[in-house]
Amino acid sequence: MPEALTTRLTAFAASLREAGAIRSDAVEQAFASVPRHQCVPEFRYGPQTIRVAQDQLPESEVLDIVYSHQSLLTSTGRDGGLPSSSSAPPLMARMLEALELEPGMRVLDIGAGTGYNAALIATITGAPVHTIDADATTAHAAAESIRRLGLDHQVTVRRGDGYLGAPSGAPYDRIIITCGVAGLSPPWLDQLTPDGLILAPIAHGGVHPILAARRHDGVHAKAALWADFMPAAGPLRPPELVGHDPADYLAPAPITRIPEASPARTAATYDDLWFFLATRDDRITRAYLDDDSIDPSKGTCALHVPACGTAWVQIDGTIAAVGEAAVAATLHTLIRAWEATGQPELTQFTSSFAQVGSPQQPLLTPRHWTLADVRC
Repeated sequence: MPEALTTRLTAFAASLREAGAIRSDAVEQAFASVPRHQCVPEFRYGPQTIRVAQDQLPESEVLDIVYSHQSLLTSTGRDGGLPSSSSAPPLMARMLEALELEPGMRVLDIGAGTGYNAALIATITGAPVHTIDADATTAHAAAESIRRLGLDHQVTVRRGDGYLGAPSGAPYDRIIITCGVAGLSPPWLDQLTPDGLILAPIAHGGVHPILAARRHDGVHAKAALWADFMPAAGPLRPPELVGHDPADYLAPAPITRIPEASPARTAATYDDLWFFLATRDDRITRAYLDDDSIDPSKGTCALHVPACGTAWVQIDGTIAAVGEAAVAATLHTLIRAWEATGQPELTQFTSSFAQVGSPQQPLLTPRHWTLADVRC
């Protein structure tokens, strides 16, 4: 590896540790060892498509983007395939830390994407990694990345339905899902070791926070990280289990604003509030109006009641609403409940799971959210 690249990778990993995304030496060493640019031969950057040289070290301007903390859109899906991206490195690092990886662990990675995540896992564990993607083009691209990195002897990439897992490589000590799902697939549990762990972004409140699930008298999970991911395709995220789709913009309407309906908060406490609200009311979602009358940068957490109205809580404490006043009043009551409960963080919540969906392809979804031994 060229010295200039080694220096850049070391600094990149150190920056993730300084940001608090990395806590362990093993994860830091993985980010300092695996060249991300070899997994993203092409990506969108604003209106541009940037092509990344693979036969030589790319120019510094390109490397500055690749080795930043931002996600990279690698496919828009306009060619008939599915959208794909390389997740933001701080989120990837936090997920790898939450996986509690150890040398020798076998891992199943569902949502191959660029192959970068599987390569990081393989570097940490030194053991076989299986990764799956539902899209043929994405799976092929991930396999090419793994080949360029010289990890094809350790990482198996294939196209397939992530719902089914990869029984040929089971049992797995860890299963990580890197696309937004509505619940856990029962075949994953069949392929998990008795003390194994599943880390999955599961639909909740219109986004996909990450839950860490284990088998113990059924399936139980702890909320681990706030996040959102591109939705999975097929049976892993059926529309009827998700509620309001954030991609469906709401029609413009006159807005009522209630300033200082609750105290202003940071982005992190806003996420904690959002998570709490969705444990209390399954109509909480991420919502947008089809105009610029509500600024998404001020918060998109909303209570959406079809045929009645929608009310948003924003980071500055304002409630903005369209439709019936009762919707805003209900949201205000829910916010006060969060404050009365001590403004709990999302990581304080656990949940049991129940099987729902079609008999042919059921999913296990969170039920009975619990906080400090109080059932929500």
